[in-house]
Amino acid sequence: MNGARHRFALGLTCFFLICVTVVYPFLLYTPNAFVSRWREWYIETAMGTMTHQWLATWFIPGDIIEEVMAKRYLLNQKQEGITSAWGNVDDKDTKASTPKEQFYQTFSELDEDSFEAFLRDNPEYIADGYDHINIDLIGDATQKNYNTGIVTKQGDTVLAINAEHGILIAEIVGEDSLGMEYAGKVALCKKPENVFVGTCEGLFSYGSYVSDMVRNYDAILGINASGFADYEGNGTGGLPYGFLKSQGEKLQSAVGDTWKIIGFDEEDHLQIGAFTDTSNLRDAVEFHPALIINGENLVAGTGLNEQQPRTAIGQAEDGTVIMLVVDGRQFHSFGISIERCAGIMESYHAYQASMLDGGSSSVMVYRGREITSPTTLSKNPEGRYLPDAFLIR
Repeated sequence: MNGARHRFALGLTCFFLICVTVVYPFLLYTPNAFVSRWREWYIETAMGTMTHQWLATWFIPGDIIEEVMAKRYLLNQKQEGITSAWGNVDDKDTKASTPKEQFYQTFSELDEDSFEAFLRDNPEYIADGYDHINIDLIGDATQKNYNTGIVTKQGDTVLAINAEHGILIAEIVGEDSLGMEYAGKVALCKKPENVFVGTCEGLFSYGSYVSDMVRNYDAILGINASGFADYEGNGTGGLPYGFLKSQGEKLQSAVGDTWKIIGFDEEDHLQIGAFTDTSNLRDAVEFHPALIINGENLVAGTGLNEQQPRTAIGQAEDGTVIMLVVDGRQFHSFGISIERCAGIMESYHAYQASMLDGGSSSVMVYRGREITSPTTLSKNPEGRYLPDAFLIR
C-alpha cells in the first residue's frame, strides 16, 4: 500500500514539475497562433473585470499583460477628441394612411411576412387593431434560442412588441471569440422622447435595483447605466462614477480622461463625447468606450477579444434608441466582446453608440421583471444595487 502511495506521489510531483518547467512557459511564450489567441483572450477577459484581475496578474508576467492590453490603449487614443454631431438629419415624414401602414413604418426593422403569419395563427393579438398590439413572449431570463415565428430583418427572433410605448424586443444570440456563445436582448424604442435617466432612491448613499427604479418612475423598461464607486469592494451602489444629469438637473460633474458623456439633448438626440458645455443635455451619464460616433465604428479591428456581460446604448438616424444587454459568465451565455457589441449596433443602423457599465451590473427590466440574467456572486436575479438607469416611460 505504501509503495502505491509513494508511486502516486512521485507521479504527481513529476507531472507538476513538467507543467512548471515545460507547459507553463510554452503557454506564456509560444508564438503558436492558436495558443496565442487563447492566451490573449484569457488576459483580456481577466483584466476587463474589476474583481478578477488576479486571475491574470498572479500567474502572468506584467510585460506580457501590458503587451496584450496595449490594444486597449490604442483604442482610447483613437477616441480622443471625437464627439457626436448630428447635423441636419432629416426626419422621415409619416405618410401612412392606415394603422397597419403606420405600424410597419414605425417598426421598420420587423419582417412583415413573418409577423403577418404570426397574426394569422394568433388573431387575439390584433383584436384591438395594430395600434394596440401588445405581445410579450419572453420566458425565463436564461432561456435562449426562442422560436416565436417572428423575426427582424436582421434575422433576430422577436420576443415582444408594445405598439403603445413604441417598443420592440428581440433575442440576440451568437458566437463570439473562440466560438464562445452569447445570449441577450436588444430593445428598440421608437419614442426617444420617452427615454431618460432615473436615479436610485438613496443617490450618493445607497443604490437600488434597476427593477426598483423602473417601478419608482412608473417606467416600462430599464437598463443599467453608470458605473459606481466601489472603494475596496465595499461600495453600496449609490455613488455614481462620472457625470450625471437626470430630467434636466445636473447631479454630478464629469471625470473626463478617456470617459465619455452619454445622453440625450433637448431634441432627443443621443450625444456622446467629452463635452464642456452640457447645458443642452437633459439626461446623461458617463462611461466608455464609445462604439460608434457619427456613423463611424471606432472599435472595429481592435482585436479585443474579452467576453464579458455587457450593456450598450445607441441611436439610429431615424431616432430609434437601441438598448443592448448581453449576459455573461454563465452556462447559457459566456459574454460578448466590445467589437461584437458594435457590430450588433451597426446591424440596427446605430449612428451613435456607446458602452455603459457592464459585468455584474448588466441587466434589462421589462414590465417589472428582469428579462436578462445578471451575474452576481449572490446569484440574485435582480442584479446588484446601482445608482441610476436609462428608463423608458
